[in-house]
Amino acid sequence: MMRRGLSMLLPVLALSAALLGESAAARQGEAIPGVAIETLGRSPVGGSVDELVLLRVTIEPSASVPASDGPSSAVILLEEGRVGVALEGTVGEASLTLAGGNGTVPLTSGSETILDPGDAVSSGDGTRLTLHNAGDGEAMLLYAVVIAAGDSPFATSAEDATGTFSVETFACPEGMTLATLETDACDPSSASLVRWSLASEQFDAPLGADEATVSGATTTWEGLPSGTYFVELTAESFAPGYGDYFIPSSNQVTRQDERTTRIYFDAIRSRDSINAYVFVGDAAAP
Repeated sequence: MMRRGLSMLLPVLALSAALLGESAAARQGEAIPGVAIETLGRSPVGGSVDELVLLRVTIEPSASVPASDGPSSAVILLEEGRVGVALEGTVGEASLTLAGGNGTVPLTSGSETILDPGDAVSSGDGTRLTLHNAGDGEAMLLYAVVIAAGDSPFATSAEDATGTFSVETFACPEGMTLATLETDACDPSSASLVRWSLASEQFDAPLGADEATVSGATTTWEGLPSGTYFVELTAESFAPGYGDYFIPSSNQVTRQDERTTRIYFDAIRSRDSINAYVFVGDAAAP
């Protein structure tokens, strides 16, 4: 069961003014790419070694907050923007209260829920939540957490960097174009027909083929950060005789330009390789 629920939210917000009197607000910068964390206050919880910490978290468009090992309990209230929240794994519980407070519903592991301003999520011991900005502008959250004194509210372990992303190339027959594409007529190639790179605001720098494992037609990057976020897959160059590619589009896959496709990535969910169908033709200069 949850050790603390949404009933914690109102006392936390009511206490925030008192907490500010004891601990001046401190800007912590962007330890997570695209995320600014402002500590509004911290206070001991009874006679325990835990602390109650009140934060304001600002998430830039497309940025994410990965699941944390730090908080034992948390309440999250969305002030501005739109945020997607997902429950990772099967340990712990989380529930959603919509703006207006008309009851709560549990969050289900493996699916994402979009929060609007005024919506709140509470979570208990052992619960791992990921957050990502699902809107076009900044998203701002009030984040109240209970953690061990001195710990970071967003502590993650090395084991969290276990996300994997793969892309497999399929060679399409000569003369086939996007307009005449029949995916069943394209065969897995014996070698990768494209030299790919992968970029995201979650990475310090784009990942090239040198950071990937290339096995036959498949290019795979391992050890990606946990959480849900967008990656940008770019065709840096093509094998001789090939000049364009197509990845089937969806509400989570969009072509950005002639070389780059934007893909929604979930590190916790297993998925097959992204399929790229490669056409014969002259490649444009990189």
